[in-house]
Amino acid sequence: MRIWVSGAAGKLGSQVSEQLRAGGHEVIGVDRRPSADVSQVDLEDPAAVAASLDGCEAIIHCAAIPSPEGHEPAELVRNNTMATFNALEEAWKLGIRTAVLASSGSIYGTAWSPEPIDQPYVPVDEASPLQYVDPYALTKDFLERMGQAYARRGMTVTALRFHWILTVREQAELAARQPLGDEVKNLWGFVDLEDAARACIQSLQRDGSTEPYAVLVIASDRTWAAEPTADLLRRYCPDTEVRGRFDGNQGAYAISRARELIGWQPR
Repeated sequence: MRIWVSGAAGKLGSQVSEQLRAGGHEVIGVDRRPSADVSQVDLEDPAAVAASLDGCEAIIHCAAIPSPEGHEPAELVRNNTMATFNALEEAWKLGIRTAVLASSGSIYGTAWSPEPIDQPYVPVDEASPLQYVDPYALTKDFLERMGQAYARRGMTVTALRFHWILTVREQAELAARQPLGDEVKNLWGFVDLEDAARACIQSLQRDGSTEPYAVLVIASDRTWAAEPTADLLRRYCPDTEVRGRFDGNQGAYAISRARELIGWQPR
């Protein structure tokens, strides 16, 4: 397949591109930062997006400002929203009917809220309430709603809620230095970079005939913490309903739907 990957110079997009090429696919990588394998494209320019999509059969949209740190809210919302809209709209007009969108676990509101927000229950799943008050999470809600709209028009759209994408080295550094109390907002969770990219690629094969739009939680099945998850939840999340049993450092994010729909599980 000839697949368009936005944000191809970034952390996730570059890994997605690498895995696609290893699988024999042709990658059309676009980003604000050009390189030997990545074309410079302003995703806020519809004509430039359309030109870059020529001949592609599917899109994997990874491009976005990855966190609100150091960005004005207006810039954050404009960039992330218009990049997604242009990717979907121009793909639709060119007859491309498969789209994978990089959403985020930040959509639940806990990660960037100025005040602590508790998850009402764990494991967190696709039905968990969106309690956000920050603009970054808002852009991910925009992304998912746009994906849903284009699915109603006939596209197969899969939005992946990645939970803090980390390399193996970053995982080790986090476990070594991060106080447990500081990461209650993320429930000590993450997803490995290679696993995250693989979820994008497996989503390309999803049959959308019965479910044109799907949102999936993509997270590790374990935490980065050494302490048992049940103990951490009792200590730091006394008001959160614990549904089921947590063994060892089992992750607090439910990934069964990703396993069912795209055959994905963390390696």
